[in-house]
Amino acid sequence: MKKFSFIAVSLAILMLFMAACSNGGSSNNGNKGQRNTPSATAESGDEVKQEKVTIKVFHANTGTLPANMLDNPVMAEIEKRIGVKLEFVNTGGNQDEANQRLSTLIATNDLPDLIITGDMNINKLMLKNGMIAPLDELIAQHGPDLTANVKEGLDYSKLMYSEGQDGLYFIPGLIGDESFYPMGYDLVFQLRGDLLEQSGLGELKSLEDLLAFGKKAQELEPTNAEGQKTYLTGIPFADAGGWDYVDWNTSHNDGFAGVGGFNYLDIEKNELVPRFTDANNSFWKAMSFWNKAYHQGLLDPESATMKAQQVQDKGKALRYHLGLANWQIGWPNDVIRGNKDEVKGFIPTLLDAKANNTFFRFSSPVGNNMLWSIAKGSDKKEAVMKFMNFASSWDGVELMWNGPEGELWNMDGGVPVPLPVDPNVPADPDATKKIGNAYMAPNFVINGKPANPDKGWKVKYGDNAPERYIDNMTAPEKKYIETNSLDYPTQIFETRDNYSVNTSLIDPVKPDPNSDVALQEQKIKTYLDMNIARVIFSKDDAAYEAAKQKFIDELNGMGIEQVMNFYKEGFDANKQKLSELQ
Repeated sequence: MKKFSFIAVSLAILMLFMAACSNGGSSNNGNKGQRNTPSATAESGDEVKQEKVTIKVFHANTGTLPANMLDNPVMAEIEKRIGVKLEFVNTGGNQDEANQRLSTLIATNDLPDLIITGDMNINKLMLKNGMIAPLDELIAQHGPDLTANVKEGLDYSKLMYSEGQDGLYFIPGLIGDESFYPMGYDLVFQLRGDLLEQSGLGELKSLEDLLAFGKKAQELEPTNAEGQKTYLTGIPFADAGGWDYVDWNTSHNDGFAGVGGFNYLDIEKNELVPRFTDANNSFWKAMSFWNKAYHQGLLDPESATMKAQQVQDKGKALRYHLGLANWQIGWPNDVIRGNKDEVKGFIPTLLDAKANNTFFRFSSPVGNNMLWSIAKGSDKKEAVMKFMNFASSWDGVELMWNGPEGELWNMDGGVPVPLPVDPNVPADPDATKKIGNAYMAPNFVINGKPANPDKGWKVKYGDNAPERYIDNMTAPEKKYIETNSLDYPTQIFETRDNYSVNTSLIDPVKPDPNSDVALQEQKIKTYLDMNIARVIFSKDDAAYEAAKQKFIDELNGMGIEQVMNFYKEGFDANKQKLSELQ
């Protein structure tokens, strides 16, 4: 769910940047007083004391970080192994707010040492104005794991992101990743399995069935334990881009993924098709469903004014009987397990998903759109590259995914084995944050490949290992895996043929700031933020149909087709580039 709104301020930023350049050259003011700090040594052995180097880091996805300097076992282990400590220059806020903070750093010529953002307008701005360093020589000298493990991502980045310059300037994150979160229930609806059983409805196979479940569930459990009214679910429409949840599941079930420029990516055909202006597609199927849910009192009426955290808080309080993703409603199974509740629990449901793309994984064979760069004015380039190399090494990524040995796993016979979850100890939903891996992975992982070829095991063997949860699942989960002969609930997806969605060819396509297309795009995004919920909250069927047609007509009048065509042309051009690279 990545939404960016940098275009509106880019001209002012560029003007401030030019003024800053005239007064200060390319010096990195954020590192004053640290110019003579030597880089860390890379010698082996626990007894060797390394010089500690603190690098300043911006990452657009670190809004949940509690402090600029994290004190946890993962961070301590990174410092011990490579002598590099991270100081984050932004904490709190969403991606939009983070990138606005980065805009200020650009305007004042105060870039941190390491910059990680998926906002292509910002990345292009930094590259075109000589604010970031070329990486080829640094990688040759200090990045052996980058070259050995993720060279395909480096080659791709040089082709797609260097704006015609002869050099590599960005390293994508999660190169080779294929998402695997066995208890995540992502991309599919999940619902209260106990209430489904009590309802007598049997297996749900359609959105109409889901509405029927919502009514039954509300009758069975009209309030939570605190006496608060319950609903089928809620959507954070008050967030910028909160409407992206509307078709989060229905589009995936139909075989589409929302991508840039108001298009869907058709997974099977690898083609872009309209998302908002096709009156008979997956988006409007979802809109109709939510309108019916609203009329039946199943959609939380506060959705229009709620942000994501409020939705999660209500989910944790078990005020919702359905989640659009497990994380979207605050991981309620963790709360249920922590309460030692032997009845309640959420399970995944497939509904009317296609058999051949029921569960397509998000993959990034050449990396995702979060691009890593090094400030040209940084005097810590070697230390930053040392951290980048660590984020590409098998030891580094396994530490960041799983935490240090003894926390969530131990070595047993030369193989990492997850520690069992003690069913007598209440589940701590913040355990992985305290260990530190929840803050580091996946945000700071470059080598995202799922298996270590040298060792022969899956890279994620700690918190993501399903065997950690088997003995401590909720009662509905245990019944679900028994009924379907599974080891864990989401294994149901692995028993079916599926597709994986790769957005690497559309991610680099972004209009230049202040171009006609960029201005149209921002205007349309604002319109979507203001109007999608209004259509859903139409008072009756006639009002809904009228609002739907008005919505489509107004988008067409705003030039949405021109924006969609810009992305289609860029997508096709990148297909051609990639064919030449191969």
